[in-house]
Amino acid sequence: MSENKEKKLSTVLGFVLLTDANLDWPRFRHNLKEDWDISFGDEIKDGAVVFSADGFNCACSLLPNPVPNNEAVECAKNNMLWKDAAAETAKHAAHVMIAVMGSEDEGYDSLEANKLFCKLASAMLKLKNTIGIYKNPTVFEKQFYIDVAENLKNGDLPVPIMLHVGMYLNSDSLLCGFTYGLRAFGFEEIEVIGSRAQPPQLFNFLLAISDYVISGDVVLRDGETVGFTDEQKLPITHSKAVSFDGDSLKIGFMTE
Repeated sequence: MSENKEKKLSTVLGFVLLTDANLDWPRFRHNLKEDWDISFGDEIKDGAVVFSADGFNCACSLLPNPVPNNEAVECAKNNMLWKDAAAETAKHAAHVMIAVMGSEDEGYDSLEANKLFCKLASAMLKLKNTIGIYKNPTVFEKQFYIDVAENLKNGDLPVPIMLHVGMYLNSDSLLCGFTYGLRAFGFEEIEVIGSRAQPPQLFNFLLAISDYVISGDVVLRDGETVGFTDEQKLPITHSKAVSFDGDSLKIGFMTE
């Protein structure tokens, strides 16, 4: 007698924030088809739709209330690129859960799942009553998300909306930065500790190195160096993370 082994599922999850508890399903369907040639049926049951696309199971579900426990508003404060993020996020009265799911036993591809998620989210964010999208640990402004997602049409990865870059000053008033989201693609998170770079320099560097890692399926290793020119040789160290739990790869970007 054979046993039924439970499949291990992986999910990309996010929440589109709405000013009211209404969702224009026909317009969302139109946007999705027009922008990404993705279709789903007419059956909307209990404010939700489930369909298949690009080999994944997708679900969109309208929840007629704000994200509980003020969670989205607090996470919106992590968005350094959106000045009024918390105030605007606080205006949401409902949200839509978007989930892209696949089985790890059937060759689940995290990169393709995240690309599909970006397509679904950008199509929904084009609705008039949307504010942005809460995707832990931050909230992205709607137009920013839509614009970055357009990179997919050119074959480029929309890295700025696929992960989060955080920054802070350490006790020596030196800039530190970290990624949040590389683990979802099977890579170690990256930190830069004690940099003399300006915030835009460090922010762009962390996005660029993340793009390099994800796009090229590159594994950075302890003791090696990395750089974007022949002359640039930035040291890599693998050790306990400073900015979060677990380990990280520390890159010496403008740390001297």
